[in-house]
Amino acid sequence: MNTRLRWAVPIGWAAALVTGVVVPFVVSDYDLLDLTRMLAIAIAVAGLNLLLGHSGQISVGHGAVFGLGGYAAIILVATYGWPWWCAVLVGGAVCLVFGLLLGVLGLTMGGANLGLLTIAVAAIFPLLLIRLKPITGGTFGIFMARSPIEPPAWSGLTEAQFGFLVCLVALALILLVLRNLVTGRLGRAFAAVRTSALLAAANGVNVNRTKLVAFAVSAAVAGMGGAFYALIAAIAVPDSYLVSFSIALLAASVVGGSRTWAGALVGAAIVIYLPKFAESIVGAESAGNWSQLVYACGLILTLIIAPSGLVGDLSRLAHRATGPRGDAPPVRAARTGRADDAALNK
Repeated sequence: MNTRLRWAVPIGWAAALVTGVVVPFVVSDYDLLDLTRMLAIAIAVAGLNLLLGHSGQISVGHGAVFGLGGYAAIILVATYGWPWWCAVLVGGAVCLVFGLLLGVLGLTMGGANLGLLTIAVAAIFPLLLIRLKPITGGTFGIFMARSPIEPPAWSGLTEAQFGFLVCLVALALILLVLRNLVTGRLGRAFAAVRTSALLAAANGVNVNRTKLVAFAVSAAVAGMGGAFYALIAAIAVPDSYLVSFSIALLAASVVGGSRTWAGALVGAAIVIYLPKFAESIVGAESAGNWSQLVYACGLILTLIIAPSGLVGDLSRLAHRATGPRGDAPPVRAARTGRADDAALNK
């Protein structure tokens, strides 16, 4: 990495973390709820980035995985009285097992069938939630009187402030774990499989196992994001996890930058605030249709103009802008060496 950018990334993340800690004390509880939902979705998009950007696999069904984690967590808390933090972990574990099963089935089918399988899962999931009414509450879903993520009495925080800080810490920890994962040995295996499965296998990488690990970890992370989302909102209904939501998560990953972790936050902000922006322009009745249109157009434009995503292309431009000066001395030295050789030959 260029010496001028070497410290830019950690300083930027530290500034973002400090800003996040300050935000709940200067923003209203109403706006803070949207920001907390954005953090929960950013966790899910980070999991999708691991799958799409780092291992080269595609999933159009992460909305269903997100919903599975949310339903698992809220059922454990509302029905069985589990503590919220334990329900979040179990929600992630349930989605990890589900991701493994889905990955095995996709690999058995072979080729691009995994993507088609995830589309089918996204379409079937809301229907299953409605059919399993004794467990899921059917069409009306599961409601709680208030969020179970409550602050301790000694903290002096409101429920909205505490929920935001919990999600902020969870996102920071998950991003740290994912970053260490992709920079290690397993991350190199992901990159090899993404580049060429045949070459990766020729170099001793177990391609099927690597793909399964990527899909399982991605599903677990998305499930924890869904668990936080449902518990913060204190509600889980089938209409929240339609195919359109899965497409929105995929668009968020691509537009934000599927190979960048900051892109998860940008993509999550789009998922949360784009419908609100559309609603302010065309009204609540048509906002959903306009949001989907903008998602589609934004996805196409991003693929054309910024194929690495907004954050990815900005990082690349910043590297190019500062790179030549750092690289200039070796080039000059090489040219000087060639000039000296020419002089000796004369």
